[in-house]
Amino acid sequence: MSVKLIQFVRWLVISTTLMQSTVIGGRETNFRAIFNFGDSNSDTGGLSAAFGQAPPPNGITFFHSPNGRFSDGRLIIDFIAKSFGLPYLNAYLDSVGSNFSHGANFATAGSTVRPQNTTKSQSGYSPISLDVQFQQFRDFKTRSKFVRERGGVFKELLPKEEYFSGALYTFDIGQNDLTAGYKLNFTTEQVKAYIPDVLGQFSRVIKGVHGEGGRTFWIHNTGPLGCLPYMLDRYPMSPAQMDEFGCAKPFNEVAQYFNKRLKESVEKLREELPDAKITYVDVYRVKYRLISHAQKYEFWNEKVLRRG
Repeated sequence: MSVKLIQFVRWLVISTTLMQSTVIGGRETNFRAIFNFGDSNSDTGGLSAAFGQAPPPNGITFFHSPNGRFSDGRLIIDFIAKSFGLPYLNAYLDSVGSNFSHGANFATAGSTVRPQNTTKSQSGYSPISLDVQFQQFRDFKTRSKFVRERGGVFKELLPKEEYFSGALYTFDIGQNDLTAGYKLNFTTEQVKAYIPDVLGQFSRVIKGVHGEGGRTFWIHNTGPLGCLPYMLDRYPMSPAQMDEFGCAKPFNEVAQYFNKRLKESVEKLREELPDAKITYVDVYRVKYRLISHAQKYEFWNEKVLRRG
């Protein structure tokens, strides 16, 4: 990862951290734990623990070997944890060497908000959808209290009861709900038509976490779908449908529509949960800027440039 790209990621974390401080009234935050829900954008080892380690080149640049992340280095959730002085989050499903005293990560690569009526081998989507992740969180919260009472190592490896109400709850999910429709040969209008149901299920989980005592929420919108290589490879577009940076405009328009509706859902949640602090983070804008200014941040493949 280039120096400029690292600086860019740090800028993202710092700016979003400042946003969080504003939302909670300007007071200094001191989260003792983070609980994350999501897909491959924030999976730190969940899918690898369940279905086998993510193979190289995943993990090669920072961890120097596969480390459960579907990335060559760290994820945004890693930088968020680091910004609050917390260790990287262990995946809830990873039973080997994990320490959950500072939180847990329920995300798995390929997860969706809505359960998919298919298997992972058929579609590539994780069976651990958001409703399952929420159930895992509830069980984790309940069992942690009783297991810690055993003392010894159990007390050291699980969060204190009061950490749950004072934790930061992060969500980065929804991208796969959009791609799932296209895999079923849905039209763009058909994909848009089921987005309200996706967000309805998402809002129910937020309310569920709130019912378990969660009060501070950090919600990422979805990134520019039309810039994902696998979307461009699987669904070729005509030149007229591509933007100047090589992204498919129809897919990006769907992502923007999803984000618009997600933002409306967040605003409604703020009204319904007045004691909650909910931050909506525009990840789409940040990722699209990174893609559209790739050379500025030295984010390119030198071998490709030499061939070009």
